[in-house]
Amino acid sequence: MFASWEPWQRWTTIVAVSIAGILVLGAAFDGIASAGRVHPGVTVGGVAVGGKTPSDATKLLATELPKKASTPVVVTHKPKNWTVKPEQVGLSFDYPSLAASAMAVGRSGGLGRSLSQRATAWVSGVRVDVAAATDPAKLKSTIDAIAQGVDVAPRDAVVEIDGTSVSVKPSAEGVALKRDATADKLLAAFTSSQRTFAAPVEVSAVKITDEAAAAAKTVVERMISDPVTITYDKKTWQFSPGEIAGMIAFESVQASATSGATGDASAAAGDSSAMGSPTGAWVLQPLISASEASKTIAPKLGAGVGRPAQDATFKTANGAVTIIPSRTGVGPDIDSLALSLTRTLKDATGAARTVELRTRLAAPKRTTEAARAMGIKERISTFTTTYGSGNRARVSNIHTLGDALNGELIAPGATFSFNGAIGERTAAKGYQEAAAIVNGKLVPQLGGGICQVGTTVFNTVFLSGFPVIERRNHSFYISHYPKGRDATVSWGGPDLKFKNDSEKWLLVSVSYTNSSITVSLYGTDPGYKVSSTTGPFTNERPAPVEQTPDPTLVKGVKVVVESGQTGKTCVVKRTVSKNGAVVRTDSFRSVYKPVAQVVRVGTKVVAPKAPAVTPTPKP
Repeated sequence: MFASWEPWQRWTTIVAVSIAGILVLGAAFDGIASAGRVHPGVTVGGVAVGGKTPSDATKLLATELPKKASTPVVVTHKPKNWTVKPEQVGLSFDYPSLAASAMAVGRSGGLGRSLSQRATAWVSGVRVDVAAATDPAKLKSTIDAIAQGVDVAPRDAVVEIDGTSVSVKPSAEGVALKRDATADKLLAAFTSSQRTFAAPVEVSAVKITDEAAAAAKTVVERMISDPVTITYDKKTWQFSPGEIAGMIAFESVQASATSGATGDASAAAGDSSAMGSPTGAWVLQPLISASEASKTIAPKLGAGVGRPAQDATFKTANGAVTIIPSRTGVGPDIDSLALSLTRTLKDATGAARTVELRTRLAAPKRTTEAARAMGIKERISTFTTTYGSGNRARVSNIHTLGDALNGELIAPGATFSFNGAIGERTAAKGYQEAAAIVNGKLVPQLGGGICQVGTTVFNTVFLSGFPVIERRNHSFYISHYPKGRDATVSWGGPDLKFKNDSEKWLLVSVSYTNSSITVSLYGTDPGYKVSSTTGPFTNERPAPVEQTPDPTLVKGVKVVVESGQTGKTCVVKRTVSKNGAVVRTDSFRSVYKPVAQVVRVGTKVVAPKAPAVTPTPKP
């Protein structure tokens, strides 16, 4: 066979066989030389591990990789940059696995691949990629911090209406951080010589383009080109272009191939701003907002359309409660009107811009049936306190407070708060200045007299058996209240709270005269029986004496201006039982401060009278 070959064929074959033999011998030598060791020329994350046993490679990587990764990585975006340390992402390495990956170079993928890998390692080296592990929570936190400085939300184009002037505010594309790509680059950089990289970002497209906003602007200009007339029965109301402009809102929708736009309101309105838009494109549709129409139109309609709904209410008298039935109302259908206005204003001009107002039933918030289900059917407890009728401002405050509290409803399981129910006492609500206890002294204060009502409420609750959550006594003892059963309240200070632990609603009923106020609780009697004991005054402390010099009084003369009051403590105990078993026991401890006795002391010095001179009698 070889005898018939040309000389060049024989020499070519000899050279090829020789090279193959050399390669095989080289591979055999390399295999023997690197047996049990990483092939020479292999690096892991820049650390040379060639010629190392897997154990030695693991130790070397455990020493060198943390050193390489210790230098922070810098992520940049325009003028901003973020320095990230390895501990900020919880960086860690699986050194045995990395050593095993290095060991696999030249030993996997068949003979051809193995020989190729070994040859590459000898000639130019083989770099094994480092797969680092992270703490997911820390990595996310770091990426979030970068994203916060990179991300810029896209800004849609908008139509701005100022009076009857219409303009377009252009759109602006946004920028968003590519989070996954940033995480990959960040981990790779920790074992790379390149420690800085630009944050990978993508453009965030706008939904509403300048062209879409311009189309909507044209529609708005048509909508406000002329006044519009609303009719009902024989009544008419006209609204100017400026008023129409104030009722316009915008809806972003996607154009469809069939109707021109998606969305019931949009399709029903037949918005021409969507016509001709590519399928899926976002368009901006002007419409009359029902909420804005209600603000603009309803006040003009006044009582000329329908009648308001009436909630079921409660009326109390002589311990009995009755329900005043609810009534369904009839009112303007603003939703339907807004839709009709949208259609008409987009299509009609001049005298044709007329819309008929429709009405609809208006349901009460509390129906008669709902009121019956609340279980308010009997009086549970009541209490009355009295006061002098001479202080008109104080009496007025008590009446104002009573009116604010009357009719208060407390849901099952809810906690009543006096301050929460009454609110801040202000002059705008009709409160006047009257004497009130502040820091142990009677001083003029807006809403003076509130504690009269608070004390009456507390005693009503005391007798009902319901749990008292918060109560505080006055700073000094007031004798015309039940001993140890007074209650002080103030806005931003002490409150009076109790819980409705029954299964039905409670109604607070208040009535008053010029000299008394009565507070009652109505509901379904929970069956509580209340007994109480009032202890004696203890820990009595004498009243201090405050002496005030008075130059109008002769020295040595004293006049008591305020008699003062001793300080003392009183404990009232309440036992609440039901069906013969004690439900709860309460102890209401009242600590009253001493009230100083104020005495005016004379300082005026009176000169003694000269002695009378007796004339000498003449002889």
